[in-house]
This record gives sequence, structure tokens and C-alpha cells, in this order.
Amino acid sequence: MVMLYMPGLDAALHLSLSTILPNLKNSCCKPRPVVLALSRVSNGMQTIEALLTCNQKRKRDQNGSFTPKFTPNSQSEDDWDDTLDLSFKELTKDIRFPVRDYTLTDTELDENKYPVDKPGFESTFPYDSGRPFHRMLAIDCEMCITRKGFELTRVTLVDLHEQVVLDKLVKPSSPILDYKTRFSGITAEMLDGVTTSLADIQDEFVKLVKKETILVGHSLEHDLSALKISHDLVIDTAVLYQYSRGSSHKSARWSKSAGSSRKHSLRYLAKRFLSREIQQPGTEHDSIEDAIAAMELAVLMIRIPK
Repeated sequence: MVMLYMPGLDAALHLSLSTILPNLKNSCCKPRPVVLALSRVSNGMQTIEALLTCNQKRKRDQNGSFTPKFTPNSQSEDDWDDTLDLSFKELTKDIRFPVRDYTLTDTELDENKYPVDKPGFESTFPYDSGRPFHRMLAIDCEMCITRKGFELTRVTLVDLHEQVVLDKLVKPSSPILDYKTRFSGITAEMLDGVTTSLADIQDEFVKLVKKETILVGHSLEHDLSALKISHDLVIDTAVLYQYSRGSSHKSARWSKSAGSSRKHSLRYLAKRFLSREIQQPGTEHDSIEDAIAAMELAVLMIRIPK
């Protein structure tokens, strides 16, 4: 067996240059992208070991019992049965790396200023065993400027089917100085008569988002800060699609090396990878549209063909 390991030739670059590099596919069969699962390894030998490691399938012994699963790095998604539907199992079927490998590490959470275990913040709770829960949700929030600073005015959650699970307007606790309508889409008329408070939304949020729920969003440290919620299992598309400094903006590298990389806007990522125009000039942001775009970008990365 011959393995050719090519650092720097990532999935995005290979796909964009596939017509220029036909011999690569002819010589190497079907290249397999090494995206995020190797982000925790520290040297070349560990990289090679990770590439050549695979999970064993469960087999029955002579007595008909299943042998233990081989899980060297993390718990398999197959172990999560208490999902609200089959979407998550469909998502994780025949994928190259476990979905957990796409979530932010503790270091990345800290580098991107996520409010983890922050005093005064509510925390998500573990799900009740045997009761179904959402395994993956996308979030987008809108904020305005009040006398206290930025405060939440709208929160949206969508599931893997792109169905809206939660979409509510929120009344800030302080007088509003700027509705930021150009960016938030929120107007005074929309908030007229709204009585839902931040505490009300927090109560609803923690009922839907459990500690084991993977929360997807674009720079969602701002969303969680506005919600005053602490949650550390997140897929951040701004980090997921980072590109290295000095690389071509048009051939953005898919990387999770925070600090040495720059982040794309959600609008740019949606246009490039989803062929969709969002947040157009002259139109307000739509939190449902943004949440759906973030979910589709995450799924696109997770479902890269083997």
C-alpha cells in the first residue's frame, strides 16, 4: 500500500482545481480530505497514525452477544439513540470523522472568547435519559443597543430539517437607543407589545438545547453572550471555514487554526459554498435565513465524501 499525504492540499482547493489536477485522481484513485479530525495531533507520526486508524464494527460472539465497541478517540454517534428524529443518524452515516471532531476544542473556545462557565450565565443541562432531545440545532440571534450595551431582541433555532424550533422576539431590559435595523431587521413596531424577557427565553432555550446538543452558528459566541447562556459543544462556521493569513481569499483553506487565521463572513460563505445570496445590501438580516445557512455549511463540511 502506498499513501501520499499532502499537507496544504485541502478539500476546498482540491475541488476548485480538480480540472487542473486530473492526474492526481487517476494516480491516487479518490483522494480523501483530512479536515478537522487531525486538529488535535501534534506531529507527523501522530497524523499518519490517525489516518490509518479506523473503528471496528460490532460483531456477535458465539453466544450471540455484541463485543465491546472500539472507540479510541471519542464516543461514536451510534451511541446517541435518544434523538428526536432520524436526521442526526442520517447525517452521521458513512462519514469520514465523528461529528464531535468538528466542534471547538477548549482552547478554541477560549481563543474565540466563548462565555463558558461565566459567572451570572445560565448553563445548559444534561438530557434526561430515555427522553428524546435535539442532537444538533443551529442558532442566530439579533441584538440592539440599549443603555446597558448590546441586548437580545430575537432568537432563532432551526433543526437539521431546517424547520424552525424557536423564533421569538425579546424585550430588552433597558431603553433602546439604536435598533440596528440595518443589521438586525428589528424595528420599533416589531417590538411593540412584546413582553418576553431574557429570563423567559433562557427557560425555553435550556428546555430545547441540552448539554449534549451540538449548537451550530456563525461566531455564535456573540449569540451566547447575548443570551447569557453557557454552552461548550458548538460548531462555529466562522472557525470551521477559516483561511490562513497569506493564502488566496478565493481559495480559502478549511482550517481550525485560530489566531493565525482570518474569518469569512457568513454572507461570503453562503455565496461561495451554497451558491446563495444572503444579507443583501438594502435588506435586513433574517435570523432564520442565517441559521439555516450556518446549518447547511456545517452539514456540507461534515458530509465531505470519503
